[in-house]
Amino acid sequence: MKQKECITQAISILKSNKYLTLATTDGVLPWVAPVYYCLDEDYNFYFISQLESVHVKHILQKPNVAFAIFDSHQPEGEGNGVQGSGTVTLLQGDAMLEGLNYYSTSFIDIKPEYLVESAPYRLFKITPEHFYVLDADAEVDKRVEVFIHKKNK
Repeated sequence: MKQKECITQAISILKSNKYLTLATTDGVLPWVAPVYYCLDEDYNFYFISQLESVHVKHILQKPNVAFAIFDSHQPEGEGNGVQGSGTVTLLQGDAMLEGLNYYSTSFIDIKPEYLVESAPYRLFKITPEHFYVLDADAEVDKRVEVFIHKKNK
């Protein structure tokens, strides 16, 4: 599969899904958690989570993560998804206000004052460093890295 086709497929998957599976670790315990996400124009992910969650405790210790995004209703042998890795940042102050331009939810009231101090939720940003998709032309299950152009670089 050509790089251009793989990029188009990866972007379609990123834009058509709502949840990613986030993999974290504290160096001993691996953990995965599904999180609802929103994207910005550079394909950075925004999500909210509670400070007391296992994945957030891990992120605050070790911000490097892996993720997978896929539609679990795809028929066996026909599915594709995006796998990747990146770094998570807890957004605070002006960075949090900027992140709220991209994040929207009906789950909680998303006013900035509900993401600080004693409130249980915080806003996070995943800055992806690598994206991979299945190469549909390969004879065996083979992932290829795709290089998605960032608009702000």
